[in-house]
Amino acid sequence: MGVGSQAFATDPPPPNPTPPAATTATAPPAATATESATADAASTAAADKAKSAATAAKTATPPNGVTPEQAKTLRSAGYKSQVRNGITYYCHNETPLGSRFEKSVCGTPDDILRTITNSQELVNQMQHGTINSSPIH
Repeated sequence: MGVGSQAFATDPPPPNPTPPAATTATAPPAATATESATADAASTAAADKAKSAATAAKTATPPNGVTPEQAKTLRSAGYKSQVRNGITYYCHNETPLGSRFEKSVCGTPDDILRTITNSQELVNQMQHGTINSSPIH
């Protein structure tokens, strides 16, 4: 028995059909790092694209010529959009002084925004005392 056991003891082990676990474990992290870098770059590109789309949506002029920020300003001032003959007008109802009947006042977005800006500037000038007032003779 001793002779047979020595013969079996010196035989090399049979080859494994699968590679060792250490080789398999080191290869995927490199591939995973590459994939994660690619995924990070793709997610960053997607985030940049979404941000630029949001910026473009804010600054883009729609067919009616009013940006979303301008439309928000008009709505906050009490105006509602109405389309007449293919032209967008913004209207609100007001009661003239000395009357009980409301009157609809409409205008183009450019005119109304200009009026709002001028009114705000006038208020700022009055609050800071920078209005040039000359006495009437």
